[in-house]
Amino acid sequence: MHLTFILPAVGRKPGGATYPKTWIMEPLSIAVLSRLTPPDWGRTFFDDRLGEIDFDAETDAVCISVECYTAKRSYQIAAEYHRRGRPVIMGGFQASLAPEEVALHADAVIDGQAENVWAEVLSDLKAGTLKKRYFSDQPVDLAGRFPDRSIFGDRDYGILSLVETSRGCRFHCEFCSITKFFRQTYRARPIGDVVEEMRGLKKKNLFFVDDNLAMDVPRLKALCRAIMPLKKRWIAQLSIHTAQDRELLALMRDSGCVGVLIGFESLQKTTLRQMGKSVNEEADMVRSIRNLREFGISIYATFVFGYDDDTPETFEKTLRFAIENKFFFAAFNHLVPFPGTSLFDRLKQEGRLLDEHWWQDDRFKFGDVVFRPAHFTPEELASYCQAYRRKFYSLSSILRRGLDPRANCRGLFKTVLFYLSNFSQGLEVGRRRGLPFGDPEK
Repeated sequence: MHLTFILPAVGRKPGGATYPKTWIMEPLSIAVLSRLTPPDWGRTFFDDRLGEIDFDAETDAVCISVECYTAKRSYQIAAEYHRRGRPVIMGGFQASLAPEEVALHADAVIDGQAENVWAEVLSDLKAGTLKKRYFSDQPVDLAGRFPDRSIFGDRDYGILSLVETSRGCRFHCEFCSITKFFRQTYRARPIGDVVEEMRGLKKKNLFFVDDNLAMDVPRLKALCRAIMPLKKRWIAQLSIHTAQDRELLALMRDSGCVGVLIGFESLQKTTLRQMGKSVNEEADMVRSIRNLREFGISIYATFVFGYDDDTPETFEKTLRFAIENKFFFAAFNHLVPFPGTSLFDRLKQEGRLLDEHWWQDDRFKFGDVVFRPAHFTPEELASYCQAYRRKFYSLSSILRRGLDPRANCRGLFKTVLFYLSNFSQGLEVGRRRGLPFGDPEK
């Protein structure tokens, strides 16, 4: 038997424009499934972001990992394989958050984390008894789960290797699809497994892809102590309140942490309350930021705009805050109602969605706002996000934020990285906006 794994792109702009480089990272989920596939099965992998898919290559089934932004392109790919008589198996976030929709384009849908049902899927495929839906509602035992990175071949995924040490998050933010997908659970890998995987990686720079690396602070401290001898550099996502633990920050720094991604989301307490981000509402942001910079840890701050108390002044206030605090990166994102989230359900009930299946609507492209905000038109909100991204990555902002020897420009490596990556981010602002969902020529 032979399987073809596919990671779809969001879409393609006419004229062959370059796909945003910051979106091209290792697809760990495919590597995990490849490792769980029996060694006597053949495997082929196509990364739609990096090259063409050979639809005529021999295969017994096609496995596509589907997210909301890549759904339209996934369905186009599935249609090509169906025209050739190949069965299509779909999993991923969209398959769990909108399973009925995905089932219209797939022979089998994996609803939930695939590891628990993968052996059953392959057994049924081999017997010719593939079911329409495989439901996995139990947390995955992550012990002994190592990705098969050989399936990546010689593809260029940049300077970062991705490592997963845990899954899920116990917080319940209104707009977050992670909470819904993992059913507000949290599972961690054994620290020994993480160390073993990291030791085998050739790249020095790592991104821990955990939804919140500091969900279990004592475990994170133990992890930091265990990986210190490996001399790796790493970044990760964590919540702002954990930066008040100075012992933790010292361990993170000493184990190679150079930066963290933090969802600040909003500077307004009323907005934090509405989005369910109580952990931020209670945090001492000023103290946390000061602590991180003191320990040489740079900050990638993300902000979300479009809640009912947001106005044009909210953007200006946030920009000043981001520049004054010398954030390494900052994202000025508009609110996105992903299917299956509490936000989607609320906006639908309020009659504010422009289309309940906006990810399939030809009117919308990446960067468009798909609901009616309170104080903006959808077009105005999208334009404000675009404009303030450009302001944050302007030359004057980069130079001002670069005057930071404690974190952003601490040593030669981080200084070079800061200036190169900030100028690159500025160029990619325009490259992302207007990217069609799917291939417009299909």
